[in-house]
Amino acid sequence: MGLGDIRHEDVIAATEEFRRLGRDDFLRTYGFGRARSYEMVLDGLRYDSKAIAGVAHGHATGEFLRAGDFSGGAATVARCLRELGFVVEAGETSLDRSALLEHLRKLKVSRGPGHPDPSRHQPLSLLWAISREAEERPRMTPWPQFRDEVGPLLVEFGLPNAKATPEYPFWHLRGSGLWEVQGIPPESAEQMPKVSILDAHHPQAGFKEEAAGLLRDPVIRLDAIATICETYLQDVDRQALFERTGLAGYTTAGNLVNPAEDESGGAAMDEHGRAAGPAPRRDTTRSVIVRDEALARKVKELEGDRCQICDTALRHLDRPYSQAAHIRGLGRPHHGPDELQNLLCLCANCHVLFDGLEIYIDPDGLVRDTRGDREPHPLRIGPGHPMDEAHIAYHRDLCNLNARKPAVD
Repeated sequence: MGLGDIRHEDVIAATEEFRRLGRDDFLRTYGFGRARSYEMVLDGLRYDSKAIAGVAHGHATGEFLRAGDFSGGAATVARCLRELGFVVEAGETSLDRSALLEHLRKLKVSRGPGHPDPSRHQPLSLLWAISREAEERPRMTPWPQFRDEVGPLLVEFGLPNAKATPEYPFWHLRGSGLWEVQGIPPESAEQMPKVSILDAHHPQAGFKEEAAGLLRDPVIRLDAIATICETYLQDVDRQALFERTGLAGYTTAGNLVNPAEDESGGAAMDEHGRAAGPAPRRDTTRSVIVRDEALARKVKELEGDRCQICDTALRHLDRPYSQAAHIRGLGRPHHGPDELQNLLCLCANCHVLFDGLEIYIDPDGLVRDTRGDREPHPLRIGPGHPMDEAHIAYHRDLCNLNARKPAVD
């Protein structure tokens, strides 16, 4: 089928529908996939050229073409759109880890009067959005939820005297190339919509599908968090920041729990302030990861129940006692594998220090203290105990992310 019936106004109508529905819904509704070769560029936005042509044909003739109804490429779709006065370019390079991190380093952040430092609105919003990927929550977030959750973060962690304007990152993160906004009427999308428009239409925003897909990889996600923090948030308290942005899992390598000291459960006290009677109990329900106990026994056997870090051999009830510690933690957000290459044999003390990111293993196999208080010493590895440097590097990156100066190697 030919495209000769398409007029300039038909293409504009198709682009307006594209913006109103959002890319994913637009392509799904009309039966198209992502553009692999050519994209149409209009007012700084990129459109899948073949899908635009097919929908424009529908506006012109009443017959909406689907992907299988006609061929795309330079000689057909690109030529048609160019003849109508539109710019058609080769499609954007597929996003990979390096490109993702480069986009994050080059956010178009503003600098207000009297503040040489870049605004933190976009970096803070991205950390919040990354936490949603770590928790496997929906990619797109409605404006009211974004406003109510991100707004307080901008007050708490933004630059001094900076206004909390969540509408700014909600809209302008589109300039990162990683973010999209869906649900804004075409007539309001030429410039940043007023808050009243956002409140009236409840648009959604979030990472583009390709970026979100990359961020579901725990290793890439850690790289992204570290890049944002090192580029824009160096002086921010990481512990407090991660707690508030939903990234608390990145403050430990495992599942350390720090219950409040005053969680006594309502124990009765006598007149001298001492607990009276047995400690109270409460019913709880927990979901726990099922570990391979055979692997835990194997690493202890290979290391002779001796701590690989401090060389301590403990005994309990007249039997050797050691703990199998995962280098890259199991479960969210680290999703480390339960395999021998991801296990260390440690004493209880070193296990807590390792999971608490107080000690790490450098690229030369030396155990170091993140605070720089102790002399480094070699990690002992028993014969036949395989270890994966990728897991060790992941733990080291976690330590670096949380460490105060000096940074780890």
